[in-house]
Amino acid sequence: MTHPSPVRALLAALLPLATIAAQQPSNWTTIALPAGAAATNSIGTTTTFRTASEVWLFSGITKQWTTITVPSTATVFQANDYVVVRDGNTFHGFASHIGVVDTITTVGSPLVVSGPASSSWVTLVADGSLVHAFGAFNGAWQSAPIATAAPQMVANRLIAEIDDGVTVYGLSAHYGQLVPTPSSAGTTLSVLGEAEIGTAHDVAAGIFRAFSTQQNTWTTATLPAGFSTAQSNEVAMAWSGAQIWGASGLTGTLTSYVAQGPIGAVATSEGAAAFLDAGLAVCFGSGRGSFVTLPAAAPTFLLDYHFIFVQDGTLSTPFSAVTNTFGAPLTNGPFSFTTNDAAAYATDGTNGFVYSPILNRWDPTPATAGALAAVVRDSVAMSGPAGLQAWSARYGNWRPLPLSGSATFQAPTSGATILVTDGATLHVFDARLDRWASVTGTGPMTTKISRHTAMAHDGSFGYGFGQPSGEWWVEPLTAPPSAFDTASSIGTLRHGSQLSVFSVQGSFTYMGRYPEFTQAINLGNTLRMHQSAQPGSLLLLIVGLAPAYLPVPGLGTFYLEPSTAFGVVWPSLVDADGYLDMNLPLPNTPSLAGAPLHLQNLVLPPSGSIWLSNSVAPILF
Repeated sequence: MTHPSPVRALLAALLPLATIAAQQPSNWTTIALPAGAAATNSIGTTTTFRTASEVWLFSGITKQWTTITVPSTATVFQANDYVVVRDGNTFHGFASHIGVVDTITTVGSPLVVSGPASSSWVTLVADGSLVHAFGAFNGAWQSAPIATAAPQMVANRLIAEIDDGVTVYGLSAHYGQLVPTPSSAGTTLSVLGEAEIGTAHDVAAGIFRAFSTQQNTWTTATLPAGFSTAQSNEVAMAWSGAQIWGASGLTGTLTSYVAQGPIGAVATSEGAAAFLDAGLAVCFGSGRGSFVTLPAAAPTFLLDYHFIFVQDGTLSTPFSAVTNTFGAPLTNGPFSFTTNDAAAYATDGTNGFVYSPILNRWDPTPATAGALAAVVRDSVAMSGPAGLQAWSARYGNWRPLPLSGSATFQAPTSGATILVTDGATLHVFDARLDRWASVTGTGPMTTKISRHTAMAHDGSFGYGFGQPSGEWWVEPLTAPPSAFDTASSIGTLRHGSQLSVFSVQGSFTYMGRYPEFTQAINLGNTLRMHQSAQPGSLLLLIVGLAPAYLPVPGLGTFYLEPSTAFGVVWPSLVDADGYLDMNLPLPNTPSLAGAPLHLQNLVLPPSGSIWLSNSVAPILF
C-alpha cells in the first residue's frame, strides 16, 4: 500500500486557497523605451542602454531596471553579472545579484583592472594609498590600504590579486572581500581561465601561495626552492623531485603525493591534473582536492573540464574530478572520443557509450550505425535509426523526441542547449529536469542560442527558455522585432516603442551554474539562494532528490519528485525590497560528492494567491 508524501498532501490541502491564475512571475520584463534610447547591450545577467543623460541597467536576477544619471562622457564597462559606470573619478558599481548601485569617488588618476570584458566578475581600482574592489556577487565596493600607488594587479573572471610588495590581496567574486597574505620580493601573480584559484608564488624562495575563490582563503606552504608549477581554472600544482602538491580552488586545501621517482610532466584540464608514476596513473581532482592512483602499464591521458580518461591498451578508465574516484573502464577499444565539459561520447564504429563525471559511469547509446551524435556541455543527442534522443549527464537516461516533420537541429558545443525546430514548434532538451520542453508558435520561428539560453520569435510573440528555470516563457509583441539579441543568461526583443528582456533565471535563483554552465557548489560551504516575491511573503522551502514536472492547477508546476520531498518553513519573510537571501549550510560529507539537490519554494504572499516558484538543482562537489 502506498501513502501520499507530506508535500503532496500539503499541496492538495492548499489547492482550495489558490486561484486558477496563480503562477510564478514571468521571466519576461517589458518596458516602454524612454525617448532617445540607444541600442541595448546584453551580457550574462545584465542588459544596458543609454539615453542622453542616463545609463539604464537591468538585472536578470531581480527583474528590475535601475538608472544612473551621468553625462554622455561617462564610460560603461559591462560584464556578466555587474556593470561599472565611470564618470571621471566617480565609479558606480551595479551587481545584478543585488540589483542596487554602490558608488565610490577617487582622487588623482586611479589604475583600473577588470577581468575580460566578455566574462568578468571583478574590478579593481588602485587609488593612491587605497585599492578598491568590486565583486559581482556581493555588489559593494571594498577598500584596503596599499603600500604603493602602482601595485601589481591581475584579474580574470572570478578572481583578482593585488601585490604592493608588502601584502598580497586575493579577491573572490563570490565574497567581494580583500583577503591579505604576506608578500615577498619574488612574487608572481597568476589567474587563469574561469579562475576559481589564483596563485602568488615566489619560486626562487620556495613560497607557495594559492587563493581559493570558493573558500575565500589563502593556502601557503614552504616548498623546495625552484619548484615547478602548473595551473588551470580550479587547480594549482607544484612539484619538486618526487613530491607534488595540489591545491583546489573549490576546497581551498593543499595535499601532497610522493612518487616513486622524479616527477616529469603534469597535464592539467580546468578541474583536474594527471601524471605518470612508474606503473601508476596519478590523478588529482578539484572536487575533493586529493590524489588517487590507478595501476597502468603504459597510460596516456585524455582530459576535459572535470574528468580524465586513462587510456591503457584496450582500456579507457574514467576519473571524475567531481567525486575524485575512478569509474569502470571501457574495454575492447580503441574508441574515438568527443568530449565536452561534463559529457563525453565514445564509439568504435559499432558500439557507442556516453560518460558523465557526475555519475562517473559509461552508459550505452542507442544504435550507433548511421547515427549522428552531438555533445554539448552536459548532454548528448543521438539522431539515427532509433529517432532523436537526448541524454543528460545528471541522470543517465535517454529521452526520445517524437518529430512530426522535417526538423532542424542546433547544438552549439560552446553551450548546454540542444534546440530542435519542427515547423512552428520548438523543442529544447531540459538537461536539468531530464525532459524535452516544447512550445508552439503562430508561424515560422527566428531562433537564437547562447550558452544555456534559447530564444525565438514569430513576429507576434517572443519565446524564451533557460536551463536554470526550465520553462518556455511567452511574451506578446506589439510589432515584429526591430532588434533581437541573445546572451548567455539574458536576451532582448525590441518591438515598436517597447523593449522586452528575457532572463533565464526564475524567481528562485542560486549562485552556481554547474553542469549546464560554470561555477560549482561546494560541500562544506554555504548554498546561497535568493527568492523574489511580494514583500512579507512566507516561504515553504521544499527539498527533494529527483526532478519531476507536475502541473498543479492553481499553484503552478511542481518540479520535485514528491515521494522523496519534504518541506521546511523558512524562518525569514521576504524583505521589503521583494528579495530574500536564503543561506543553506552544506555538510562536508565526501559521499555526497556529485549528489543532486532539488529545491523549490511555495510562496505564501501576505495578500493574493499562493504560488510555486521555479526549482534550482545544484550538483554538490
